[in-house]
Amino acid sequence: MRTQQLRGTGTIDITEIERFERILKIRLNETLKSIDRLGDETRSINSDSPKDAGDRCIMSVSKESLFHQSGERRVMVRTIEAALARIQRGTFGSCMACGDVINARRLEALPWTRYCLRCQKGFEQRSESEYRSDCADRRRPLRKAG
Repeated sequence: MRTQQLRGTGTIDITEIERFERILKIRLNETLKSIDRLGDETRSINSDSPKDAGDRCIMSVSKESLFHQSGERRVMVRTIEAALARIQRGTFGSCMACGDVINARRLEALPWTRYCLRCQKGFEQRSESEYRSDCADRRRPLRKAG
């Protein structure tokens, strides 16, 4: 059975990586279709001609909501594409902050994740730049005093 050695302390089976790649490609396709549907909805709102200020207000709120949803989907597309690029580079499943292997249960829930749970929690509690420097300090070998 072939495995991919990760920077951290473990390996991931190639068949698992291929499975995650299929899942990510399906999710990417679904997300792109969702963006197209949101665009169609936005265009249909634009074709409706509001008759009074209330109609214009409702149209404006609807368009704002659709733009927000579209923006979220575009972020998801970039996130999934980044995960697929990590598969190509051979770094998928390895935390981008500390280098440890990302727990399989976490990858099952969020196959596009870039960080192990410990680092993700750290990012949520502090700014990412602060936490990255702490992670970098942990990866440096300790020198003996004297």
